[in-house]
Amino acid sequence: MFSRKDKNASFFKEGKEQQALFDETVKRKRKLKNSQHSKRKRRMAKPSVAEVLSIRELTDNGSFELQGNKGYLDIMQIQSKDIYSPSTQETEYDIMMMAKFFQSYTHDIKIVSMNFPVDMQKQLNAINYKITQNKAPLYEKFLLKKRDELQFLETHRTNREFYLYIYASSLKQLSEYRKNCLRYLGRVTPLIELSEGKKLDLIYKLHNQNSKLEKRG
Repeated sequence: MFSRKDKNASFFKEGKEQQALFDETVKRKRKLKNSQHSKRKRRMAKPSVAEVLSIRELTDNGSFELQGNKGYLDIMQIQSKDIYSPSTQETEYDIMMMAKFFQSYTHDIKIVSMNFPVDMQKQLNAINYKITQNKAPLYEKFLLKKRDELQFLETHRTNREFYLYIYASSLKQLSEYRKNCLRYLGRVTPLIELSEGKKLDLIYKLHNQNSKLEKRG
């Protein structure tokens, strides 16, 4: 026979088990409800990559029109310079001019650095021409070694290049901003205007950073 104490303990144990089972059921229902709610709120994927990119198309003057009537974009290359050889006065002057440019130029800009493959095609063409014209066996060995070095650089080395992104609400403003950047920033580091092919290469590389460009624009 069970005593009153044993009956109370058994009843208390069953009550705790039922409460734990009830709490677990409530948790599962809440989790399922939240999961269904998040699925309903999930946005549909864009049907095309073109709708994801901020750039809409290339204009006739070589700049880019942005999506959603957000203006226009142009890209120029910043010619890099040696920062170790100049004197302290030259370095301080460059820093002062750069600071002055950023203080005076209040429009939207962005500086982007990218790694591009080294283009050794001109050097390889010259070496290949010398090899075909060469008649000295000893000199041919030197030319073949030089060609192997150039091919290695083209395959395994990259150049770090810097680009200035200029934004404007209209093509007329974009032209004015471009001239201002060429005039004022060019005092410190010259800006190089890019061909349409190079700009397209840059946009492709920016959105496919693991890819390697075989040809340059």
